[in-house]
Amino acid sequence: MANHRARINPGFLTTHTLSLTEMSRANMDAMLAEIEAQHWVDTLALDSKTKKLKVAYEASSHNIDDIIDIIEQHGAALKDSWWSRTKLGWQRQTDENIKNNAKHEPHCCNKAPPGH
Repeated sequence: MANHRARINPGFLTTHTLSLTEMSRANMDAMLAEIEAQHWVDTLALDSKTKKLKVAYEASSHNIDDIIDIIEQHGAALKDSWWSRTKLGWQRQTDENIKNNAKHEPHCCNKAPPGH
């Protein structure tokens, strides 16, 4: 069983990989420190050679755009390619599904649905 940070619900955990550009050593360290400090981020890894950031976080209340905001605040950017934009759309959809599932109130199979 994997160990997760405190306050992380592994049922709502998602992992995404982002290709980055416009990274320097100065903004990279500050960006990683800020992302790592977020209480909803579980794991973070950057391959500085390929400039790929792999981040796992709880998507029940946060989404990939929160990570992108931090990246852009530090002067870096997402790679602008058709494939990166396509993956970003899938990542946003995954985050939205996780958030919706977190809010869902399940009903029991042994009783009628609410309103009946």
